[in-house]
Amino acid sequence: MTTAPTAAPDSQVDVVLDLRHWPTPTDGQEALVGLWQQLEPALHAKPLAAGSTHVWESESGRITVEIMRVDARLERANADTHFAIAAVRQRSALVYRCAVCERGNRSGYGSFRCRGCADAGRPDRICVDHAVVLDGALLPSCADHRPSCRGCARTAVFWCSGRDCRATVAWCAEHRRRHPQDPDTDYCPDCYDHAFPVCERPGCQAVGTARCDWLDPAGHSCGRSACTRHAHRWQVFGYERVGIGLCRQHHQVHSLTADEILWQICGTAGRRRGQRMPSLAAFGHNLRTARHVELAVDYRSIRARLSSLHTRLSAMPPSPALRAVERAAPDWDRQLEDLMGTAQQGEVLVERLRALVRELDHRFGAELAAGLTLAEYKPPRPPEFGGGLWVRVPEHLIGKFIGPQGSRIKDYTARLGLKVDLHGRRRTSR
Repeated sequence: MTTAPTAAPDSQVDVVLDLRHWPTPTDGQEALVGLWQQLEPALHAKPLAAGSTHVWESESGRITVEIMRVDARLERANADTHFAIAAVRQRSALVYRCAVCERGNRSGYGSFRCRGCADAGRPDRICVDHAVVLDGALLPSCADHRPSCRGCARTAVFWCSGRDCRATVAWCAEHRRRHPQDPDTDYCPDCYDHAFPVCERPGCQAVGTARCDWLDPAGHSCGRSACTRHAHRWQVFGYERVGIGLCRQHHQVHSLTADEILWQICGTAGRRRGQRMPSLAAFGHNLRTARHVELAVDYRSIRARLSSLHTRLSAMPPSPALRAVERAAPDWDRQLEDLMGTAQQGEVLVERLRALVRELDHRFGAELAAGLTLAEYKPPRPPEFGGGLWVRVPEHLIGKFIGPQGSRIKDYTARLGLKVDLHGRRRTSR
């Protein structure tokens, strides 16, 4: 430890006293001045240079004086020379002593506290030489309280960093599983299998990074894992979001009922932090890709099914899915109101389309117009989407409505100023 006494402003020589090997305490200014008065005469008549050292030794110990600065006009020191002690180096006071060192009649700095000793009501501390620190976490203990392996009671050598252990459970070397890339991270067998599961595909030993999110009626996920090569993603939240992971058993979404689709989407959204619930239009898109074509544009029915899902979830213990559905319900109601207003605009456009059909097709126009109904209308969203009108026509009149090489439907589109298409045909990108 270095202390800095106040130096005289008119000093001719500045020195540093090194008392680390001097046993006699020199606390306080009076003790320091008294010691200096004994040392100073030995410097008289000696040439002094900055950076030089002078040592006094006795049976008691050793004192070293380091010359820091010398006035250029001073040739040799004498009794009239003004010295100033710029700093004093002393041994640090040992506040926390190592209990193990003290039992061996030694002194060591107790920088650590043993958790086992603290739990036993003993305030003992241990030094760095006697502390036991296992790999994986800075949790020191003394030799008496060194952790044992949870799996076999052998001496533990590391703390598991896995999801379940969270660096609070110790394991021996036999149960150690190394991280594939990070040499400083270790796992117990169970946590390793959870963090790096093997791909479910038979014969594939790659790490299964994509877990199956399929939910059973109680809300429990499947949990099977697949590697990036064999994983399936159901993109129900948009292309920019991670979709629902599905295993080989559950990836056939085309066989799902509409209610199962809504449950899988809402249940997964509720389990993911920060995942927004899809809009009614997005639910319609997902239903359409799963071959529920008619329901995909019946937004009243979609909203009613979501209400039924809320009723079912309310009868079960509180869950993230229930909370997510309740948060999204006001938005769905507003969306339904907007969609119903859009549908009224679509009906106006369909009536104009009926008039065009009667005008352009003198033979089948009246029959086509009578069977023409609105499926869905999407207003233009410049500049990326020019809008669209999807309609239904009787099956036996589809060819008449489209015309040779699509000439009729292209003419309707040009005259109406809006894309006209049949409901159920594959839609182009929006």
